[in-house]
Amino acid sequence: MWLKLIGCCLVIIAGTLTGFSLAARYNERPKQVRQLIGCITSLGSYINYVSLPLSEALIRSAGMIEGPVRDLFQQAGSFIDTSGWRSPQEAFAEALNMLENELAIHKPEREIMLLLGANLGAVDRKEQQKHLDLAKVELEKIHQEAIIARDQNVKMYRYLGVCGGLAIAILLV
Repeated sequence: MWLKLIGCCLVIIAGTLTGFSLAARYNERPKQVRQLIGCITSLGSYINYVSLPLSEALIRSAGMIEGPVRDLFQQAGSFIDTSGWRSPQEAFAEALNMLENELAIHKPEREIMLLLGANLGAVDRKEQQKHLDLAKVELEKIHQEAIIARDQNVKMYRYLGVCGGLAIAILLV
């Protein structure tokens, strides 16, 4: 009897944790997209006004934030810095692949970052600023969509985790 009760409690806890972890990814995405926008804004300032090299500008642009977005920009900057042959697009691609599990961003954000990396360092400052502004506008749209998705799905995944765990526990009893 006690073994069944302990098993049911563990199933309920596992279902609840699964639901809450899925909800946390939806909660984290708008925050990370907002951080991407902030880093791109800082990057534009470091490129246009301070005239830093791209690798150093990438590292410094993420200096004020915490989390995986900071790691993304710092890794991309260090990849460019340590190997002079690597393009910014390749550096972003490698950093995105390396931080895939920590980042809560989806395919559209990845594509924007890769496209931005393809244009960084390849054109003059004025054109780079245009590409940075375009990336910010696109990320703003994605941020609004992420907020809507978060508001719709966070409660659902939390309830689904708890109810799914309870349903499985009831079936096991």
